[in-house]
Amino acid sequence: MLSLIPEPKQVRIREEKPLQIREGVHLHLTMEQEDPRLELHCRRAFPDQEVTSAVSGQGYSLHIQQTLPQQTGSEENGRDTAPVKAVEVADLSVLNGKAEGYLLEAGARGAMIRALDAPGLYYGLQTLLQLQSLYGGDIPAVSITDWPDTALRVMNFDLRQTFSKPERLMDYLAEFSRFKTNAVLIEYEDKFLFKAHREFAHPQHALSREQLEALQTAAHEHYIEIIPLQQSFGHLEYVLRHDAWKHLRETEESTGEICPSHPETYDLITGLLEEMMDAHPESHYIHLGGDEVYSLCECEACRKQFGGVRERAFISFLNRLIEFTASRGRQPVFWHDMLDKCPPEELAKLDPRSAAMIWIYNGRNIEAEVTALTNKFRALGIEVMGAPAVRSFDWAEHQNYPVLDNRTDNLLQWAETAERLNISCMVATNWTGPFSLGVPYGIFETTWYPMLLHADLAWNRRADASTFIDRFLELFHGITPQAGHARLGNYRLEDYYNIIWKLLDEVQKNKDYAELISIMHEFEVATDRSRAIHKYVYRWELYPGDSAEWRSLRNNYTRNHNGREAVRPRMLKALMEYQPRDMAEHFVSSRFYLHDYLERTLYQELGLVHSES
Repeated sequence: MLSLIPEPKQVRIREEKPLQIREGVHLHLTMEQEDPRLELHCRRAFPDQEVTSAVSGQGYSLHIQQTLPQQTGSEENGRDTAPVKAVEVADLSVLNGKAEGYLLEAGARGAMIRALDAPGLYYGLQTLLQLQSLYGGDIPAVSITDWPDTALRVMNFDLRQTFSKPERLMDYLAEFSRFKTNAVLIEYEDKFLFKAHREFAHPQHALSREQLEALQTAAHEHYIEIIPLQQSFGHLEYVLRHDAWKHLRETEESTGEICPSHPETYDLITGLLEEMMDAHPESHYIHLGGDEVYSLCECEACRKQFGGVRERAFISFLNRLIEFTASRGRQPVFWHDMLDKCPPEELAKLDPRSAAMIWIYNGRNIEAEVTALTNKFRALGIEVMGAPAVRSFDWAEHQNYPVLDNRTDNLLQWAETAERLNISCMVATNWTGPFSLGVPYGIFETTWYPMLLHADLAWNRRADASTFIDRFLELFHGITPQAGHARLGNYRLEDYYNIIWKLLDEVQKNKDYAELISIMHEFEVATDRSRAIHKYVYRWELYPGDSAEWRSLRNNYTRNHNGREAVRPRMLKALMEYQPRDMAEHFVSSRFYLHDYLERTLYQELGLVHSES
């Protein structure tokens, strides 16, 4: 097994000497059309090595050859110095015109990567670099034919709650591309610096214009398209919380839902959309949001205008936004859920220039549910996109890392469904909280495992999920299957968060992420004990003054208190590597708030706070 992610389609390991990449290689790049990014990535991959390039022929190729010292004879000191023959590689026709596919041939004679387009050559180079990271300078002789099953393979930055430092976001775009992701869906919310409405921007953490441009430069450099998401119906708490705009709420209580029939709404939303599109000139898509509009069609004006039909109100306003964005050359996308049970006569009114992004995160019937929705939308000429989740609510608001049993099952079901329905866009949604007024979920850096499972399955829908945890541990953490299983015995796809903290001594790569998960695990162990403190308080109520009951209560309190407090500074220190200090402090406070509150109230009242430890 080669521990590659994504798993290539066709791999043949040949019985010959390995490719030995030592000091002194020559890279020759041939391009059908000049693309400076390819030469840039070649030089980054092999710094201080000779790189030549030419624009000629059809397709793209990269030939990597060991540079041998010039000798007077064919042999010196017992070493063969005859010229290295050119690497033979299959004709590009075997790719059958598949965009972003590549052919890779590596062996004693060197390496050759060929592709029909520039991204394909880039992805072939990433596969070679993965092999190099696994095997060092001796890469096994392999022949690989590979291509993506999904045209648009998308990760997600949700900036509504806590998120990574801007420079890390840029680094993560490069990391995504190494695993053959080619798009990222970004929900900026108040982290976008609106010009017309500066009051909507976060006072500390809105991305500057320079940071936004740097993010787009990094995306372009790594063949990634940014798909901006601008909420236009619900989840507008950051807008409608302001006194100057609360009159646009559907109802006074609906803090996040805007009224589609109010005469000011259209101008406000299209103004936000226009700024978002202007700031992303290379994006082909604009996501309009539109999910979870709970109070839709509840105000008197909407009931009168739309006859009390929720879907009619939704489609009427959505169509206006589709017209606005499509007329400006963008493909508008919307979340599907408000039209889940839409009457056919109402759904028929939906503008077909849109795309429905179906998000279903739980349950065992993904294929049946997605098939029904897909057929319904496609019958009207509306494109369908898919959205599993690598982190979502999962009935666990304080999750410090994804609930993996749910997430792996969701990703696997979606991969099978996408293959059967030929869905060309798959997004790994990765939410930072239930909504912007909630408390944050675990931070982004704890989600690499399900994100790369999504990358695996989006590229190769038939990738072997049973080997994924072994491939991930070896490629991402440097833990070979032999070392991992010798240490822990058996483990499966969904066991990553249960085992990685046990393997810290074996971790060779990305140890900071493994240590972060370990800290979160220690916190959860301590707080799980804290949830049971009420049992001992209850017994003290039953038997006041009993020394045995008091000792039991005090001992449990002390152990829980000390366990939590030991984790607190370590959690903050770890988070500050990834987030601004105030954001990291906010995350830690959200985790410790209830326990601190109990310290000030219940535990103080009982006299536990001042008891002997």
